[in-house]
Amino acid sequence: MRALYPYACASMLTLLSLSAQAQRLSGKVVDAETGLPVPYASVSVLHSRVGTTSNAEGEFELRQAVLPGKLVVSELSHRTDTVAVASASAVLQVRLKPTAVVLPEVKMGSYTAELIKKAYRQLERTNAQQAYSAAFYRQVTRLDNEPTEIQEMIWHAKSGNTGLAGTAMAQGRYAKKKTVLNFKNFSLYTKKNQISLFKSDTALLKTLLGPNPTELNTLRLLGVTQDGTHQLVEIGFAKKAAPNTEYGSLLIDETTLQVLRYRTVTQALNVRINNPAFKLTNQATTLEWVFRPTPTGGAALLDHIKVDYQATLHRPLRSDMKVQASSFTLLYDGQTKAPADVTYAAAQSGESDLQVIEAMAYNAAFWQNNSAVKRTPLEEAIIKAFEQKGAFGTMLTP
Repeated sequence: MRALYPYACASMLTLLSLSAQAQRLSGKVVDAETGLPVPYASVSVLHSRVGTTSNAEGEFELRQAVLPGKLVVSELSHRTDTVAVASASAVLQVRLKPTAVVLPEVKMGSYTAELIKKAYRQLERTNAQQAYSAAFYRQVTRLDNEPTEIQEMIWHAKSGNTGLAGTAMAQGRYAKKKTVLNFKNFSLYTKKNQISLFKSDTALLKTLLGPNPTELNTLRLLGVTQDGTHQLVEIGFAKKAAPNTEYGSLLIDETTLQVLRYRTVTQALNVRINNPAFKLTNQATTLEWVFRPTPTGGAALLDHIKVDYQATLHRPLRSDMKVQASSFTLLYDGQTKAPADVTYAAAQSGESDLQVIEAMAYNAAFWQNNSAVKRTPLEEAIIKAFEQKGAFGTMLTP
């Protein structure tokens, strides 16, 4: 069940129906002021386990929505809205109002550092709380803007308030072209990295989310969003020694001390290449974790993870090539109890997702009936391009 934050307001398109029944509902979440899509907004049917997240273009689909009913739609930069829906006879448009960001003068000085310390202690107190869910992973690799590799997986996932704690493969599929560069296991960025670590000797902790956030970082208050009794505080950070090599921001609920979003841009997560004649430069990786708050003030629930890697590939006697690999991981159908028949494993360097996928039998029905797999028009165009070149492995279109 997708727990969502209790903020309010936005308008919607009301549909009519006479009796409650499971229907296939499609919709789009847009910004009420600009009309632009709101990507990765949480969408769930009130008082049910049915839920999903809008894709990169704000589109969403619920295949088992019991209507008439109410949807709860939320995104951290917008006010949450509860939308009444009578039937699925037309595409629903949800217009979320953006939250107002202010920068109070009273919240300067050591305020940001003290708030991060408190949020770290909250992470430490609630880190043992685990959630169990399905996770949908999609990765697209582009060389000079041409898609060369697609990988999709469904994992059984164990997660906590700092990231993924373990996964087990349920289904996978891929497509790739023969090129100068392929990623063996790009998902390690998603599965292995955490927003914070915990050690008995806190003096050894050099992470931003730790007891000494200003030891290696400069902090800046970016803004405060006030809504009801909750206040969301966004703090920017940059490494003191080399501010251009690692920087980002985090969003903290001042009331519950839950970390709701952590975004970092770093050059430290370098990709290695086997060909000694080739060289990768200008490497930069953006990682973002988004968490769903829990009203009880316990551990926030991991919602999704985004990773974007960009670099320049130098090749002898040939022009430079732009490299980009992006992934999005959505957690859904969560529960607090671990399934008895699943063994979770932490990510290990050297493992290969592709080898695991190739060893599995492809289950077309599994993918066709999974609403988390909904593609954007751009992704559909990429799939068709692969089909035309016969580049598929175990990837089949739904």
